[in-house]
Amino acid sequence: MEMLKKTTVHISRLQIFEEKKAPGRQVESVQVVKNGGMKGDLHCVDDKKPISIMTEDVLRFLEEEEIKGLCFQRFKANLVIKGWLQLEPGDQVKVGSTTLLITEKKGPCFEECSRYQKDLDCKLRESCWFAQALEEGEINVGDLLEKQEASSFTYDWDRYTRQMMVLGMGRENQERLKNASVLVVGAGGLGCPVLTALAEAGIGRIGVMDGDVIERTNLNRQYLYTPADIGKKKAVCAGAWLRRFRPDIKVQIWEERMTEENGREIVPSFDLVMCAVDQVQTRMMINRIAMECKKPLIDGAIDGAYGTVTAVTDENAPCLACMNPEGKEQEHVSSSLGTTTMIVGALEAQFAISYLTGQERKGSSMLSYDGIYGSVEEIPVVKNPECPVCSRVK
Repeated sequence: MEMLKKTTVHISRLQIFEEKKAPGRQVESVQVVKNGGMKGDLHCVDDKKPISIMTEDVLRFLEEEEIKGLCFQRFKANLVIKGWLQLEPGDQVKVGSTTLLITEKKGPCFEECSRYQKDLDCKLRESCWFAQALEEGEINVGDLLEKQEASSFTYDWDRYTRQMMVLGMGRENQERLKNASVLVVGAGGLGCPVLTALAEAGIGRIGVMDGDVIERTNLNRQYLYTPADIGKKKAVCAGAWLRRFRPDIKVQIWEERMTEENGREIVPSFDLVMCAVDQVQTRMMINRIAMECKKPLIDGAIDGAYGTVTAVTDENAPCLACMNPEGKEQEHVSSSLGTTTMIVGALEAQFAISYLTGQERKGSSMLSYDGIYGSVEEIPVVKNPECPVCSRVK
């Protein structure tokens, strides 16, 4: 994601809403509650939306549109800010003597809104957010509001004390993970445990690429999301979780599916590609791009209680096209157990950690997981010297 030039942003108005459908009360100073909002405000203890934030120019826009009969101010802003920042769920901002966590961006407008009914663009989408206070503190009119970049957070070595005690890890290999970058293609059933495990391990930079939105049928296995997230972009929600879990992590988000074109632009900037998709043809495309860009690839696949993990981390290892030269699949929707996706996704992440710390498994094989018997079998596979994909990579 491109870095934008910093602008000075400050609080121009503070408002507390004490009753529904009642106008706000302007104040000069407010106290905020840890993991909540402003004391005395109606939404103070709301888990998702305790504090609402709006830019000054959008508030003015709403007031003008309301006079025209094209809008109505149902979105009530606790913090009105002068200036603009690019903020996403998971970002942290310093304001006054507290730090706020951005929990959500303003989504589609209310169906009864005249602008919405006329399919007119609404400025709320990019200039309004919800947040919660991460610590007790005070906010005053005139206070600066500054986005905390990942680089401003010190790598928390204490988190990895037990991990560095593992035989073969130590401080040196933890440093490797800190400096590593991994692109995860797919933030669904496999992507959720992959992202979780990579973040837990201390990977320094993670890319999340997924063009899907969250559906109710995802929730049996995609545990980074809740019913409140239905309809939202998976990549955005997953990225927000990563930032909340690890403030020091560098997260890049692509709210789109990987294609031949964007893949060749994105993949070269990462050390490793993790494939967590559910379509064979998509998997084969990712394999082609990774081979052409000479990037190691780790792939996972599941169907019901069964799954496989394949690591293509060596030039002598067979790629996915060696194993499935026709790249075909049966026309069906894969059944999914949450336990299977968690285990296979964790195995993918384990392969990634081993590779990035120089402890990868040698030889060419695929791991096959059987959830019925609780077994993992190593299946030998052979590189195809005439593979149309990896044999052409020099």
